[in-house]
Amino acid sequence: MVRRLLIEDLRLVRMVHDLNADVEGGLLAFTVSKIADSLEDYERNVWVYDGKTLRQVTRGNNDFSPRILSGKGLVFLTRRGFGKDKPGVEVWYLPFDGGEAMKVAYIGGGVNDLRIINGVMYFMSNVGPVQEDVKFVEDWPLWFNGRGFIHTFKSHLFSLDLGGSIRQITSGDFDVVAYDVEPSGRRVAIAVSTNKFKPYRNEVWVVNLESGERYSVLSNYSVSAIKWSPDGKYLALVGNDLHRGFATHDHVMLVRSEGGEVIDLMRSVDRNVGNSLNSDVRGSPPPIRLQWVGDWVYFIMMDGGASKLVRASVNGGVDVVISGERSIEDFAVMKDGTIYFISMDPLRPTELYRWFNGSEERITNFNDWVNSVELSRPEPFRFRASDGREVEGWLMRPTGFKQGIRYPAVLEIHGGPKTAYGYSFMFEFQLLASEGFVVVFMNPRGSDGYDEEFADIRGHYGERDYEDLMEGLDYVIKNYDFIDPNRLGVIGGSYGGFMTNWVITHTDRFRAAITDRSISNWVSFFGASDIGPYFANDQIGGGEDRDFWTYLESYMVKSPIMYVKNVKTPLLIIHSLEDYRCWFEQAIQLYTALKYLGKEVKMVVFPGENHDLSRFGKPSHRMVRLKAIVDWFNEKLKA
Repeated sequence: MVRRLLIEDLRLVRMVHDLNADVEGGLLAFTVSKIADSLEDYERNVWVYDGKTLRQVTRGNNDFSPRILSGKGLVFLTRRGFGKDKPGVEVWYLPFDGGEAMKVAYIGGGVNDLRIINGVMYFMSNVGPVQEDVKFVEDWPLWFNGRGFIHTFKSHLFSLDLGGSIRQITSGDFDVVAYDVEPSGRRVAIAVSTNKFKPYRNEVWVVNLESGERYSVLSNYSVSAIKWSPDGKYLALVGNDLHRGFATHDHVMLVRSEGGEVIDLMRSVDRNVGNSLNSDVRGSPPPIRLQWVGDWVYFIMMDGGASKLVRASVNGGVDVVISGERSIEDFAVMKDGTIYFISMDPLRPTELYRWFNGSEERITNFNDWVNSVELSRPEPFRFRASDGREVEGWLMRPTGFKQGIRYPAVLEIHGGPKTAYGYSFMFEFQLLASEGFVVVFMNPRGSDGYDEEFADIRGHYGERDYEDLMEGLDYVIKNYDFIDPNRLGVIGGSYGGFMTNWVITHTDRFRAAITDRSISNWVSFFGASDIGPYFANDQIGGGEDRDFWTYLESYMVKSPIMYVKNVKTPLLIIHSLEDYRCWFEQAIQLYTALKYLGKEVKMVVFPGENHDLSRFGKPSHRMVRLKAIVDWFNEKLKA
């Protein structure tokens, strides 16, 4: 017998992530994460699958990012026994011959993008002095969300052997943002950021690992991933030329390893590479992965409310390999053509799957608990906006739904704005449905998953995106007669928090609102956010070279704080003290203004948390946040 979902059921979620494969040997390794019993942290351990047997191979409860050292053993990262305040990670090695796991090295600057190529470990790490107490700041950016103060650090490339010998490969006044080592081990290709105020404009260098000599193969592109071709002649890149600023789609591009013409392998496909679907049950963000198989490059691509595994040929053409109403998170193509992939859908969190010749099976069953609770299946809808564009959305009925009853409804607005809602698992949405709310969510203008023009709202926040949301809400109220139009709530985080603030300052149709990690003032965002100057210039100014002071009026016009006198909707503000993306001052000034004006407002503040509270925050804090959301909407919409 099934029961309704409870906040405490968040502890049942198992998150499968960090997939790594020995393509030749047929072995897979991955991390499985869950909330610790203490509710203060997460337990993470490494599992392996050899095509027949699935087994857990570490039990340190803080082991992650496994990498297979072909024929020898397994390398993984760990924070076993680390206090919360100790930085960095340790690298450990587990031999396949039955020996004990052993520590290889401690990396105080942390490890990013660990890889093993030709038996050598490579990774990126922070270089620079640590200022543990007083900060003497002379550089920008001074901080970064989830990383703290970074003004003394640069990201550089390192190698490591099993004896614990560490070699720093790159150095200088630049940051390495992506890399890949040539299969022969002779050269490394790195994408670097040299302009701190335009870190998204990168150069790609090829560096000889013996001599250190380097040359440039590409410049003035935004690059987030690199993969050498097996023969070392080409580099496949994920990136774009920023012709629409941050709204530009990432594509898979090809360039010769000596430099030359850049070929867009996706020129016939107006979609974005990667997985930008929102979910609050991931162990880590989906990686941007490229894999060569013959003349094909495999990758994940957004398409509407789903992410798909696709491949692009160096000779032209893009094929969809694995699709469906789901979120494909990661993948590995084996030597025999078998594809293993991690996927989730709206009714089941992440699991490992196997695909071969069109036949598919689920390998893991970590989340069978979903069979014991009643979940709501999202119902897709499409409507024609007033300007003629089709907009996609979904509606979730309350669990235990009964005809003849009119239910309160909550409009959820995603962040980004260039992310998407769709066929991923959202615990928050399922919880609201279990509490008796209709949940409405959609992908308005600005969202990912569609063409670039659809995504491009630079300089026009609060215009077509706002109209799409209101028209979409009108559509579902008209077409689903079980929604009570007099009991509507709205909630959103980050850009969705900005939009929630915009909504309640421009309409009084909602009886309750929750703004989470929001933006209320673009002027102060410019100076206080870790990405303020370049993100605000592009998104609010309308272009990276739109000088802030010249276009200051547009920043004020697009700031909800300018319209707070219009607010009639009771508002709950949720914010984290260490949110350096939308700093706490954004919440303070909104709260103060509403209190000063005698409006109904309440605030919940989370110490020790950052912009990612709802996804990766301390579990006990995530549960408090969910309870605050449920309590607010129950109080305001069910009276």
